[in-house]
Amino acid sequence: MNFSEILFVSDYDNTLTGERHLVPQENIEAIRAFAEAGGAFTIASGRGKREWRESFEGVPVNAPFILGNGAVIYDSVADEVLWSSFIAEETQRKIIEMFDTLPEDCLVLIETVDRVYVPDEIYDRLSRTPIPFGEQLHPALQQIPVPWTKVTLASVELKPETMDLVQQELDRYGLSSIRSLPIMYEIAPENVDKGRSARRLMEMMGRRFLVAIGDAPNDLAMLAAADLAFVPEGSLLAEDPTFTLQHVRTVPCEQCAVADAIRILKTM
Repeated sequence: MNFSEILFVSDYDNTLTGERHLVPQENIEAIRAFAEAGGAFTIASGRGKREWRESFEGVPVNAPFILGNGAVIYDSVADEVLWSSFIAEETQRKIIEMFDTLPEDCLVLIETVDRVYVPDEIYDRLSRTPIPFGEQLHPALQQIPVPWTKVTLASVELKPETMDLVQQELDRYGLSSIRSLPIMYEIAPENVDKGRSARRLMEMMGRRFLVAIGDAPNDLAMLAAADLAFVPEGSLLAEDPTFTLQHVRTVPCEQCAVADAIRILKTM
């Protein structure tokens, strides 16, 4: 396979990362060799523009990042947002109306292109305990700038049953979302996902073949959009009996799934 025609897009957590949520050296070396052979490699993540450096630095990415689960395409070399999409004002209004009905341990993260916010009203309800979702600001809700690129709802006590209650509220307000983890829902702009943005980036770069690897429900659109999809063994998707999308299995992420995918590409 001619790597110069490929854009390879990888999810980050539990796909590119391995033990202790670190990127294994074997993955780094495989990506570097892939890039040297002409391939373009990037990461598609729910993280935002300010978070990429802390999380992704050291990974030899040579294409713009896909951030906010597809809401932003960001060129880190030029420090330029190449494309972005935002949650509609009507959807923002419904989310705000829903706040008072959410379970007590439900965290709300509001993302813009540049920052992540936890409304002070929510932060106060959570007793101002440290929140393990990266750096956030905690202004009053009305002071959070618009537009928004993503809203995340998560149980700070890691209780799936909390998110079952959240699902009821999302349904009641007619809000579309993805349950990316058992303890997390994500609300994105309409018609935005990792898959659409991966295809958009591929076309922007003049590449002809999209390869993707992911492990979780919020990667489904990206895997479906790919010309070749990889899924790590032992992942949420691999263990889901309802997951029927055509794909190639790799070793588990702890055993360097991305490096294994690149090895498989070399044989094609």
